[in-house]
Amino acid sequence: MMLDAMFCQRAPDRRQHSFMYNKPGGHPFVGGAGFEVNYEGRGLLKAALFMRRNAAAHLGSLSVSDVEKVLTDFISNNFWIIGNEAWDGCLLGAGQSRDAPFAEFVSATTKQRLTETIAASDLFVEPRQLVTFPLVTVRVAEEFECPTFFIVKPDGLKLSRLPPGYIDADLRSDSFPPFGRWDGTRRSPSSWLGVWAGTAEVAKRHRAAILGAVALLPHRMERYLFSGRTLFGGLCTFAGSLSMMSGDPHTPALSEDILIGKADHGWLAVLADKLVSPTKVDKRRMRALEYFYRAWVPDPTRRFPTLFGALDAIYGDAGKATQSVIEAVGPVMGSAYDYDRLKLLLGLRASVIHGGAPNVYESSDYHKYYERYEEDATRDLEYIVARCLQTVIFGSALRERPHTHAALIKQHTGRDI
Repeated sequence: MMLDAMFCQRAPDRRQHSFMYNKPGGHPFVGGAGFEVNYEGRGLLKAALFMRRNAAAHLGSLSVSDVEKVLTDFISNNFWIIGNEAWDGCLLGAGQSRDAPFAEFVSATTKQRLTETIAASDLFVEPRQLVTFPLVTVRVAEEFECPTFFIVKPDGLKLSRLPPGYIDADLRSDSFPPFGRWDGTRRSPSSWLGVWAGTAEVAKRHRAAILGAVALLPHRMERYLFSGRTLFGGLCTFAGSLSMMSGDPHTPALSEDILIGKADHGWLAVLADKLVSPTKVDKRRMRALEYFYRAWVPDPTRRFPTLFGALDAIYGDAGKATQSVIEAVGPVMGSAYDYDRLKLLLGLRASVIHGGAPNVYESSDYHKYYERYEEDATRDLEYIVARCLQTVIFGSALRERPHTHAALIKQHTGRDI
């Protein structure tokens, strides 16, 4: 398919790709050669779409243009396989005389070698690299580790948890970045989340699902209670070399840290299984946790539309989205959230998402909901989504924590929360 999209001659609808190449082990600029391949746009697109659907799973998390680049990089990195025939075809053969694609003048034997090479590459064999994320608002009393991810104490980033090939001098676990040879600024994480994945992008999606589940732990009055403390983020990749990237914090600035202990290992094990499950149901549930994580932000007007995405991910039916969500949410929430109440609440989705009121507080249905039920629709939606995710994904394995200061509040106000 790629060879059908490759041409020797330039044309307005073709993308030029010039590169140096050499045999494996050789430096492309020492004894190598230069070549230019012109990719026909539609043919390259067809190949990229085929690979996203049929090749290694991590390609499905990349944009089509990124997959196209992966494919053209594969050709340039392995061009030595077809190099001799490419020169003959482009200078003397059909590629020159009638602008034929490479598929017409590359021999069947060479095509077979190229096919075997791509079948054994990261394009079809899922690569495995470790991506680590420093956490500041999550502390760990009892470490958890599974084949997909681990969440450990600041000093828990040990050689035994890294891919082979690293030595003690490479690592300084209790700082970010955790590199022994680092002269820049160091920060102190409270814990590490490590994710094994094919690419950093896949690891970030798994991070979102994992921390979306962690966000279900705080009491609902503390989940969105934030302080002004300064956090840091970023990630480090261990994939034969060491690399780091600075970035936004991985959690909001919670007023109280979240503690992961032995009691959390049950739901973490459930999550570990579902993260790698091939079933459509589990994939939708992981997407719901990603939405919930994305909604873990200070501004309620930003949370509100994203939380609808979490509900739709686990309950939605494209043909009757609102109706199917109402029917599923009712049994979870009980009689207080009857059909009419849920219908009015979910009706706010149309206002916010479809342009009626970009700010939920400006919607007439928001005012109507407060009048009728004397509750804030945004807080109700936060409560409903959290309960549904806890129940549907984890069953009894994960329960919301009591309020950190419940006893103190009871002592001074007489209220149970």
